Amino acid sequence: MEKEKVFQQLFSMSFTPMLVMNMDGDIQILNEACCHLFKTTEERLLSCNVFEEPNRFFIEKHEVEPLRKQEEEVVLLKKKVDQQFPMHIHIQRTEGDIPLLVVQWKEFSSSIEKQEEVIRKMKQYKQFVQQSQDAFIVTREGRIQYLNPAGVKLLGGEKKEEYIGRPWLHFIHPEHLEIVKERMVQLMNGMSVRPRVDVKLLTKKGVVIIESSATKIKFEGQDAIQYIIRDVTDRKKYDEMASKSEKLTMVSKLAAGVAHEIRNPMTAIKGFIQLLKASKQYNEEYNDIMLEELNCVESIIQEFLTLAKPKIENSYHPKSLNQIIRHVTLLLDTHANYKNCRIINEISDEITIFCEENALKQVFINLIQNALESMSKGTVKVTVEKRNEYGMVIIEDEGCGIDEQSLARLGEPFYSTKQTGTGLGLMISYRIIEQHQGHISFASKVGVGTKVEIALPYIKEPVNIS
Repeated sequence: MEKEKVFQQLFSMSFTPMLVMNMDGDIQILNEACCHLFKTTEERLLSCNVFEEPNRFFIEKHEVEPLRKQEEEVVLLKKKVDQQFPMHIHIQRTEGDIPLLVVQWKEFSSSIEKQEEVIRKMKQYKQFVQQSQDAFIVTREGRIQYLNPAGVKLLGGEKKEEYIGRPWLHFIHPEHLEIVKERMVQLMNGMSVRPRVDVKLLTKKGVVIIESSATKIKFEGQDAIQYIIRDVTDRKKYDEMASKSEKLTMVSKLAAGVAHEIRNPMTAIKGFIQLLKASKQYNEEYNDIMLEELNCVESIIQEFLTLAKPKIENSYHPKSLNQIIRHVTLLLDTHANYKNCRIINEISDEITIFCEENALKQVFINLIQNALESMSKGTVKVTVEKRNEYGMVIIEDEGCGIDEQSLARLGEPFYSTKQTGTGLGLMISYRIIEQHQGHISFASKVGVGTKVEIALPYIKEPVNIS
């Protein structure tokens, strides 16, 4: 009772014009300052309905409609004809079995245009947050202070009151608890954080995956964190399904390619076996052809085994990239001379890389052979240089070149620009370079030639090379 008396005294003594009305606009109580503002008696005002006299009270019924739903406060800016400055009207909803509206009128001495702009922006932002499909959640000292309807829906509740005051970290999956804690500390200390992160959230609906961004803001005059959250659970599931589908598509292509590549030699072998069975005589020529076809099948199987073989870390050692290139070009020099071509090296800096030497030699032999086979005569230039954090091997030829459509398909299994090629050699080369944390890129122009760049991370500290 004492509290009620104190409130009544403060209410009546306040210099700010105030009244309390119900949701229908009927005035329940008012103070003396309110009588002075409207220049009439308390009895006269108590008989009024605020919504029925908008020219006096400057409040339209539709303007307080948000208070029937989610809003707790509405701010209006109105100007009387005989006033120089606008009237700032605060309307707040009280909690209880029968909600009431507390109305205050305040005069401001700042320009009308500036105040109207502030109010307009506040209204637009509140409307945007309320209607947003993304969840807006504000936390202060680790506890939820505000969440919009989308936030309530995300957490699986029905009313925001279920979550106000609850610790935000209680809704974070243990897997991401430390990440979220660290981001909260960094934000409150004014540090920059990664704009967006994916986090698992514990809700009444179960575990959901969210994409969230967080910023430090002022909420009710104090430092707080505002989260803008989007549920990406369905998108993640779709991405996973798409990835599995892509893998299955690749497996089916590989299976079809294997069947196609092996069917031809197996058909030949089957035919010669049938001939031998029909003639019942040994034929050395047939035998040689069958062995040749079996060797072809074995070669294809071996390429697949190489493709599937995982990298073995302990087989990697510091090696000189320059020396590897010299060995490879020396090995292929005779083949180049036979094709009326030549290989020239341009090696500048000494570069040491951590690698499996034989695997890299396989890549360089494959690429240089491809360059030689693209020319009837000409030069293959092999350059070794440092570029940023990588040791670069650049192989340039003067061959027929590759068109854009074919260039885009390089590395696909069983796609080759050579009539007798399987495409597996280049696919294996891509895999080997990836295992060495490097990458390959191609550039080509029809009738001019092709340029291949292989980037491999090099060792900066001097080491002993075996």
